Amino acid sequence: MRALIFCLIIFNYFYSGAQPADSTLVLTGSVLKNVQVGDSITYYQCHVEEAVQQITTASGQTLTGKPDRYSITEKYVIRKTSSGYSVNYYSSAMTAFPNRRFSGLKVRERPYWLFKYEKTFVLNDHDIKVLLAFEKKGREAIEYDYAITKYTTNQLIIKHKKNFKQLVIDGNYVLSKMIAH
Repeated sequence: MRALIFCLIIFNYFYSGAQPADSTLVLTGSVLKNVQVGDSITYYQCHVEEAVQQITTASGQTLTGKPDRYSITEKYVIRKTSSGYSVNYYSSAMTAFPNRRFSGLKVRERPYWLFKYEKTFVLNDHDIKVLLAFEKKGREAIEYDYAITKYTTNQLIIKHKKNFKQLVIDGNYVLSKMIAH
């Protein structure tokens, strides 16, 4: 009888409204699972886009170059609050492709990355599912994958304190296009 009562108490605790709303979304093994209120996680995504460079001269003439590939790096600082997750979004200027600097982010962000603050927004359940899907879909990068090259054009680095994951994302999945903000 005691065992039955104990089981009911445990069941009631885990499946009652006492849990935070996002706890049902965060899967075991995810980096988000270990984040406490006040902590933050940084997501860096570098992806390759094709673009045409335009230059305007002092006389007002616009010169257009040929299409070329550039890497774009975005940074999301996700802070857990008592009511969910708040995000500060930053972007970095386009970088010539291939981008060999990206692997340095796993150690430390450098000033020459020139991240520019863009906006702050709150993550909803869909956004959290997208982050979890990226983490699940990505494969762990090996030594040859660290730079952004023609073989690994889409990568994600997830940093929580001193722990990090560098994942190669197959396909054209970009956080800034999939998260509603």
